Amino acid sequence: MSPRSKTGARKKKGKRRKDVRRARFRFYRGIGVTLVVVALVGFLYTYVSVTSRFGDSIWPIPSRVYSDVLLLEPGTVISAEEFAERLADSGYAKTTGATSRAGQFRYSGGTIEVHLREFDSPRQAADIGRYSISFRDGRVSAVRDGGGSWVERIVVEPLLLATLYGPRHEERQLVDLDDVPEGFRLAVISAEDARFYGHLGVDLRGILRAAWANLTHGRIVQGGSTITQQTVKNLFLGQHRTWWRKFREAGMSLILDARYEKDEIFEVYLNEVYLGQRGPVAVCGVEAAARFYFGLPLADLSLGEWALLAGMIRSPGNYNPFVHPDRAVERRGQVLDAMQRLGHIDVSQKEAAASEPLRLASGQRLSAPAPYAVDFVQAHLAERYPRSVLNTRGLRIYTTIDPTAQARAAAALKQGLERLEHGYPSVRGQLEERRLQGAVVVTSPSTGAIRALVGGRDHSESQFDRAVQARRQPGSCFKPMVFAAGFELAIQGEENGLTPATVLDDSPLELVSGGKNWSPANYDKTFRGSVTVREAIEASLNVPTVRAAERVGLERVVETARACGIRSPMAPLPSLALGTEEVSPLELASAFGTFANGGVRYAPWIIRSVTDSSGQTLEGQGIQSERAISPQTAFLVTDLMQGVFERGTAKSAVAHGYRGGAAGKTGTTDDTRDSWFVGYSADRLALVWVGYDDNARTGLTGATGALPIWVQIMKDEAEASPLRSRRLEGMVQRKIDPESGELATGGCPRVVEEYFVRGTEPDRDCALHQGRFKRWLRKFLGKNKGEKQGTGAPG
Repeated sequence: MSPRSKTGARKKKGKRRKDVRRARFRFYRGIGVTLVVVALVGFLYTYVSVTSRFGDSIWPIPSRVYSDVLLLEPGTVISAEEFAERLADSGYAKTTGATSRAGQFRYSGGTIEVHLREFDSPRQAADIGRYSISFRDGRVSAVRDGGGSWVERIVVEPLLLATLYGPRHEERQLVDLDDVPEGFRLAVISAEDARFYGHLGVDLRGILRAAWANLTHGRIVQGGSTITQQTVKNLFLGQHRTWWRKFREAGMSLILDARYEKDEIFEVYLNEVYLGQRGPVAVCGVEAAARFYFGLPLADLSLGEWALLAGMIRSPGNYNPFVHPDRAVERRGQVLDAMQRLGHIDVSQKEAAASEPLRLASGQRLSAPAPYAVDFVQAHLAERYPRSVLNTRGLRIYTTIDPTAQARAAAALKQGLERLEHGYPSVRGQLEERRLQGAVVVTSPSTGAIRALVGGRDHSESQFDRAVQARRQPGSCFKPMVFAAGFELAIQGEENGLTPATVLDDSPLELVSGGKNWSPANYDKTFRGSVTVREAIEASLNVPTVRAAERVGLERVVETARACGIRSPMAPLPSLALGTEEVSPLELASAFGTFANGGVRYAPWIIRSVTDSSGQTLEGQGIQSERAISPQTAFLVTDLMQGVFERGTAKSAVAHGYRGGAAGKTGTTDDTRDSWFVGYSADRLALVWVGYDDNARTGLTGATGALPIWVQIMKDEAEASPLRSRRLEGMVQRKIDPESGELATGGCPRVVEEYFVRGTEPDRDCALHQGRFKRWLRKFLGKNKGEKQGTGAPG
């Protein structure tokens, strides 16, 4: 090959080498640019993800539903055991020594000493400080302050009924860093990240120190993650341990530390950190943990308690003081040692904190079981607030529920249904097919406030609320509406009106109802001839009641029932008088509340107020009332229903332990499908319904099914505030003959006293029990022996 050819070959070969180098350069440059772009995009994505999530409102704060406050004064119906249970449910710690600080109580010999803590309720702020409450026979007998002086009344904080969580069941109460005590901040930093304010989010020195400590001990005794890294892990990455997750955690920690101030990161960490479990709910954040474990706000804890909480962060399960008190105390000592070593406390402070006894809260559920009442509250709230607001904005809903009344009602219903299932063959024989159900409504008639609501025997088995959602025939519980309509007409001077002494015919009757022939009969299938209105309602007679409804007018009966509070559809048919039109237990209780409250109807209500997370009131429940019937009519109906206890279908209440004064009515529907009792004392009303969901026969009457449960709920309340007739102007009292309904004479075999609105009382002597001449003579002389003047009922 010629020299020229060799030179050309070398040039070509060199060119090819340059082309390869250029290609390689372009290739690697492309890869490099791609990697830079990917890294930049990844960084930007991570940056945006971290900052947008961190900068927004991070946590959904659940709303909380509270009971009413508890007013304790001499005579309050609550036993020492019930009050102690309420304190424990509120997180108060039971102690055997002195109640040295808020959130503690001591129970000894019928007396409870309690140190009440602060709680701002929209209705009334709770009292604070030490008090001694004495109890006797299921009621408060005396209240004294810490100095032993008598106190007229104290207000105890409401009880948490429920927390309305979203998808994440996390108990959290936010706290600003400025409100976190410096001692607790130093405890957390000493326990978790001593160089927190000195590193850039990742502490290489800390990682090497932790690795060496773990290596020398042969086990993990230290962690190398900084507070910033723990915050990133909790907020963004979860608990899976992989190298890729650790790499992402380090990168995100550097971004977070560069973007935000240390105090901002620390505040988020303190509100996010997981500190244990309360049943299915995670306890998150230091404020929620302080209240759960110690029953007090974080600011009110001691140095030793701060150190214990800070030590729990590493492993809440291992250092849970309820479960592992020895481990918790040991870990507390390690944190105190670290605080002293870092110069945050001196030796004397460390030794004093290390010697503190554990003063834990109750560790109980911190809420009262009232699931049907909470469901009812949520149904009302759903009409006003989106679910997202209820689950995330930290609303506080204050209700009218009395936890003591609620617990008594739920227990009485459950125990009563079990007793009926085992005591009555008609019910026991159906146990394999169906379970007996029931409902209870307890109200304050003077306001319409719902004090207890139980919609079934077990909410976990059935969420159907029979107290609110069920529609059942009220049976004889509707009869007071018939007679109230008749009394109103008499007061207005109408001839078809009724009085307690009006005589009704109890004999076979045939009517057309709904296009069909209908012959009502009494429960015992017998007829009594002539009976008064009093006898008809006390013995719950069907035929005289139907005749009374026909006399008064069925449309007028419907109007009176609507005025008293029944909103369900009612057809003006003769069978209406016997309670064949379906109603809900809640509206029937509301209607009876009208009689109990002197003829003024209060709409039932359960929500007192709603506040936002800052305490600002969003809404308050206005009490709605209207005059439904005259006070005289309400008085007469109440007086007749007092006779139901004394001589009528509820007289067996005494055998079940009832001793107070009350008015009420039994209710039994056709074929004994529904058993009812509604009754009220001076300031409390309770309704009980018992039956089957599928409307099967129970074989129970109102007196055998519902009444014993009512007695268990109301006996203490009724004895504390027995019903007494209120003196009314314009009413008179007369002695009458119940056979004729006229003024009694010396010849009448039976004499009863009745109340009348002046002008509606009988004006002639009994014609059945005196001779013709005597009747003429008395008429001529214008005398009436049976009269007893009076301006009102005895007090």
